[in-house]
Amino acid sequence: MVYILVVGHAGLAQSGGRGSAPSGPYEATPQRPTFTASTSTTAPGTLELEFGATSSGSFLTLPTTLKYTPDVRRGVLHRAEFSLSFDAISRVDVGGRHVTHFGNSLGFVIRRPVYIGESFSLAVAPRAIFLLRGDRGARLGARLLAAYTFGLNSVVGNFTWTSATSPSPTNPAQQYDVAFDYSRALGESGVLNRLNVFAGLLYENPRHQPAAVSLGQGLSYRVRPNWVLDFAVREVGLAAGRRDYQILTGFTVNLGRIRDW
Repeated sequence: MVYILVVGHAGLAQSGGRGSAPSGPYEATPQRPTFTASTSTTAPGTLELEFGATSSGSFLTLPTTLKYTPDVRRGVLHRAEFSLSFDAISRVDVGGRHVTHFGNSLGFVIRRPVYIGESFSLAVAPRAIFLLRGDRGARLGARLLAAYTFGLNSVVGNFTWTSATSPSPTNPAQQYDVAFDYSRALGESGVLNRLNVFAGLLYENPRHQPAAVSLGQGLSYRVRPNWVLDFAVREVGLAAGRRDYQILTGFTVNLGRIRDW
């Protein structure tokens, strides 16, 4: 089965949380289609949109993520990015007929850098996923993010843990994931500097269920500072015996400061 997913990615280069610039356009900081999320956050005071579509012969969704970082100069909320993720449309083939509705969940994430060095940075990202149909309750947890940049190369690692408020056979009580992505810009300047290639690995270990390993690779191109296109291929579910393929392509756009609209 082949899935097509439209999402956004800006490359894995660690930036740790950019300050607001005097004027736009502001750099987009997409977090997909890689397996990891980086430590960089949306420019303070700006709104960012990641838009996508996932499809197969019997399944179609339009995943969407909105991200906003308050323009706060100090305190807990300094550089903290708030994001909301959902499937704007979800269409499933049930018994030969298509059922179309809003997505099955709403995801809320707060991502905040806690250490920013010249080459290395750390961030934390508490999260909550509220289940709207099928399973009940929510999945609560957090993610630890680390990024290291050297030359034209970047390496990002994530460790994620989540717990279900209402466990079920399709909603494991506990799950942890480990992911790594490597990215390289193809040049030091010009068009090649805007082009990044990346490859990654994801290990998923839900409680009382088989673990799964996925591989991915692709490229991203920064058309403008605030607009990024990407393409990737994934092979998912390798260790669990549920091997599948995904083709990913899409975009992310930074919409600028809301007060300037």
